[in-house]
Amino acid sequence: MGNNFSKKLKKNTSLTSTNMQEESDFRYIDGRRYHNVEGAKYPLPNDDEELDRLHQQHFLLRYVWQRNFGAPVKHILNQHGSKVLDIGCGAGSWMFEMASNYPNTQFTGLDISPIQPTEIKPQNANFIKANLLNGLPFENETYDYIFQRFLFSAIPKDSWHDVINEMIRVLKPGGYLELVEAIPIPFQMGPVTSQYFNAAGKMLQLRNLDSQVAYKLQSYFEQHENLENITEEKNRITYGPETGKLGQAGVENSKLLLIHIKPFLLEEMKMTSEEFDNNLSISTKEFREFDSYHDLRCVYARKKGNC
Repeated sequence: MGNNFSKKLKKNTSLTSTNMQEESDFRYIDGRRYHNVEGAKYPLPNDDEELDRLHQQHFLLRYVWQRNFGAPVKHILNQHGSKVLDIGCGAGSWMFEMASNYPNTQFTGLDISPIQPTEIKPQNANFIKANLLNGLPFENETYDYIFQRFLFSAIPKDSWHDVINEMIRVLKPGGYLELVEAIPIPFQMGPVTSQYFNAAGKMLQLRNLDSQVAYKLQSYFEQHENLENITEEKNRITYGPETGKLGQAGVENSKLLLIHIKPFLLEEMKMTSEEFDNNLSISTKEFREFDSYHDLRCVYARKKGNC
């Protein structure tokens, strides 16, 4: 059921354009649509092209991890009336698939942009527009399970402690918190690919974003006295020639990512738009030839106390 629903969701991505809230939620740069939240660091657009990439990224990660979640929460998800929060839910891929798979649980997605489908979705899924950096708009101990993935490009380096504290505040005793992050700069890059991702790393640095936060999540959890059973799991998205279609899907996703942050990279790379596009085809070949890979980390823990 979940897989069929995911395909249906991806096929109906274009519906997000017609189900928008007020146009003031967005701004436009070079024909691409972005969030319009003052002070927000997130650099990627939120138009249909990017939503397609996010859906593809979700399916890629599900295959790499061979699951949608790592925390031992199946008993929670199968219990009638449980509440799950997906922070930075983006296109809603993870939340909608999970809601389809676990119909007894109520899922809430939170994001700064109202870009999720409002018609093509499970009945037990809803969305709240809010900025995590301003605090979570929920009472203490509201959720049984909180999931957050790939917010290294949205949470400032010096805000991670406060953000995690907020997540724990709204988590019920006995509930689980799970964070999944990637190291955005690949390892074993070719010379052309290095140009793109060095520029991307500089962009993150200028925005006070932490490209190494995936390696710090376990330490952040261990510093919090209300968390126990802290577990870190490691994985990679690999792109070498032996990875077949999975590696090719990963290369395509990385290529689209670079295209979608092109306006921010051009100035740093000091090249024309045409040079950017031409060199990108070389970079995609390098991903395969140099056996490049992205490091992934999944860290989850239980909040002390009884449900």
